[in-house]
Amino acid sequence: MHIAITGGAGFIGRHVAAQLVDAGHTVIALDSLLDQVHADPMADADAFPGRVVKGDILDESAWAELGEAEGLIHLAAETGTGQSMYEQDRYRRVNVDGTRRAAQFAVEHDIPIVSLSSRAVYGEGRTLWPDRGIVFGERRGPGAVAEASRESDEHHPVSVYGETKSEAEAVLSKTTANRVPSAIIRPQNVIGYGQALHNPYTGVLAAFLARLREGRAISIYGDGLQTRDFVHVSDVARVIAWALQHCADTGEDIVVNTGSGERITLLDLAHFAIDASGRTDVAIEHVDVERAGDIQDAAADLTRLRELGGPMPAVSPRDAVADFIQSSWQQPGADSTVWDDALDELQDKGLTS
Repeated sequence: MHIAITGGAGFIGRHVAAQLVDAGHTVIALDSLLDQVHADPMADADAFPGRVVKGDILDESAWAELGEAEGLIHLAAETGTGQSMYEQDRYRRVNVDGTRRAAQFAVEHDIPIVSLSSRAVYGEGRTLWPDRGIVFGERRGPGAVAEASRESDEHHPVSVYGETKSEAEAVLSKTTANRVPSAIIRPQNVIGYGQALHNPYTGVLAAFLARLREGRAISIYGDGLQTRDFVHVSDVARVIAWALQHCADTGEDIVVNTGSGERITLLDLAHFAIDASGRTDVAIEHVDVERAGDIQDAAADLTRLRELGGPMPAVSPRDAVADFIQSSWQQPGADSTVWDDALDELQDKGLTS
């Protein structure tokens, strides 16, 4: 199969492409190669195992260069939770309008499409309260238990990024309904080798790495008991590749979560990173600040993926963190002040409390 991948030269895209090529497929990428995402755009393009078309997601001439693709994987997106709160038009343009164009391309070429969404659509997700039962979209309180989110759960995004991903899902479903099969993948926090180390919106683990390399204390916002589901990029790539083949074989439309299947706290994450780095001299400091768009708890229920015969995660969160820290230790990246500056910008815009 000849497969087009939007955002193919990015972190997840390169892993997906490698797996597809190993399975005997050919690939082509459409990627804007933005500096915020790519420290060395040309090196990332060269690392892609196929041709890379440089272009904007809404550039018709760029889409025309993708040729006769037999499947489409749509990964291109703006992903910064905090940044989305003050770059709303940009995020809606890329994430919503870009997904609409990708869906139209799939319909025009009569090919299956896989679109990467986000766990951010759930917001605070599913919580079990002793007196109220299951409640969606509220933070865990005394006596309440955070439960893993299911694909059928209500959407309660708390960031503009999450809103755009929820809107993009609706756009994809409406555009492709009864025309071509589609898969929506909702990953948890994806980590692993190749993650952008200079981008302050790429995730908390890159910030931990920068501070560990400098011997600075790791900063955690709040008490560190917030929970997340950190999943290795190879596990996410396997689900994406499987989903495209599943849609091609069955003609079904599917929505599935992907994650590690384990919930850990941010304190756990910090300790995993310290252990992997060997920098046991580095302390953990708590910062009394909350950023707009942050949530308390997130984890994926993988029951639906299992029922469909999809690939289950093979890498534990601890091992995923170790892989990221050890494989990235000698890679060039920004110093930790980049994350300090990003927080300052949010504070200047009134997006912290």
